[in-house]
Amino acid sequence: STLFPYTTLFRSSLIASGCIINSKVEHSVLFKNVFVGNNSVIKNSIILPNVYIGDNVRVENCIVETHETLMSDTEYIGENGVKIVVESKSRYGI
Repeated sequence: STLFPYTTLFRSSLIASGCIINSKVEHSVLFKNVFVGNNSVIKNSIILPNVYIGDNVRVENCIVETHETLMSDTEYIGENGVKIVVESKSRYGI
């Protein structure tokens, strides 16, 4: 199932099963098993399966690849088109 806390705001978006969304999602598509942390904004983007998005992250006009981790306090904005986000950061830092 998908979890939407009371602080979540959605507008014109498709959210697949298995997602945990704690933030704002507008005009976007989120595939299965996506986690979005607190105080983040996903706008005009496609988030592919098994993506972890930390707290205070802004994703706009982007396609985020499968199995990616977007660390907290980061920003990904596609200007003049769509940005493909490919990060090689580990979800579990040491």
